[in-house]
Amino acid sequence: MRVSAIKNFSYSSNKREQVSCYKTNNSSAGSVSFIPAQKVYAGYLGFRGGIPLSSLVNDYKWFINHDRNSAINAFLKIDAPKDSINQLLRHILSNKDFSYEFIDSISSQPRNVADIYQKCKEKLPDGSDIINIYVPNNLYVKAYENYIDERYKNAASVSELLKIRPDWKEEVLLSKHRELYHNDDFELGIVPDSIGQENFQAVAEHLKKHCTYGFKRQTEIPDLNINGKTFTLKPYLDGKSDKNVFRIKTPDGQRFVIKMTTSENENLNQPGSLGLVSIIDTYLTQNSCRNAAPIKYYNKNQNIAIYDYINHNKVDQIRFSIYEMLNRMPDIKDLGITIYDTIGSNNYFRLDDSQKALRNANDFKYGTLHDEVISVDNDHSTYDKILFPIVNKYHKAIQNEIQMFF
Repeated sequence: MRVSAIKNFSYSSNKREQVSCYKTNNSSAGSVSFIPAQKVYAGYLGFRGGIPLSSLVNDYKWFINHDRNSAINAFLKIDAPKDSINQLLRHILSNKDFSYEFIDSISSQPRNVADIYQKCKEKLPDGSDIINIYVPNNLYVKAYENYIDERYKNAASVSELLKIRPDWKEEVLLSKHRELYHNDDFELGIVPDSIGQENFQAVAEHLKKHCTYGFKRQTEIPDLNINGKTFTLKPYLDGKSDKNVFRIKTPDGQRFVIKMTTSENENLNQPGSLGLVSIIDTYLTQNSCRNAAPIKYYNKNQNIAIYDYINHNKVDQIRFSIYEMLNRMPDIKDLGITIYDTIGSNNYFRLDDSQKALRNANDFKYGTLHDEVISVDNDHSTYDKILFPIVNKYHKAIQNEIQMFF
């Protein structure tokens, strides 16, 4: 095969319907075929100097502005030699506006990060360390640090930060709350209307009288009547932690779960604490996770949380190993959470059509068809994401609390 004619080539002219092609003669077959222009330029001509950076940048911007691609998808669409792709990525990460848009487009799809990472590696030269977050002074890490700086500075709520990742330092979250609300009464979410803020204070005081710690003991909780409205309360006695768990049925028939413990165990970074569990669950809820009970409200000073009620549909034929549990909760896994609680069946329930609290969760129907489960207690967990490095100024690794049995 030989190239019979070569037109003047402009890489940035290769847009959607404007792809240039070159006519070739195939002497063995006596036929005529066409080769895409960029392959003639970068492949058939063996041009080792790569494609000019300005052309790559123009195409990158074209895919974003005209094809309405996200920044990461625009980057992955660029067809060029690997050395040129490496040069383009360095340019993107070195530019404040480009790098923010690029990393934000990755951050906004946390379930796809592993796939994005693999596709980026395939486009870059062998041995390129540009997306290796463990390399000192890495360009991607510096860009990510700048991104987190901007997100923290401009966040309109603490929940907005927790949608990005769950491993924020306690002092960072408290400082943002104080900046936004000018008080130290740290809370997440809102009390459901069917309970009501004022009624909830009375419910909390009522439940404190029935809290037990260590091994739970059987107890009955009398109904609570507030202004002629009756709240029905029931304790869940499974487990040996310091957390007390209650079901509440409101006057209009709605059900929720209330978790509470002593105020001495309120640290947002302490393994096993209700504070850390609420942080993790807020992250999962903000990302519409189908494998975790949605959290509605958390108050740090009172150390109390409200969750949507999950029907206690028993899980059949389950072997409690870390790997099997993660396979049964793929959405939690895709969001970077690993759960190490493999004890007993009372923290896990079947995901099926009866779980109304999760109807709007990510791929809910898929989960009901693939024998998935729901976790209602995520206190033995860690978090890790390949393209989301820890920024020491803001983050602290989530540590798994060792489980003790006797």
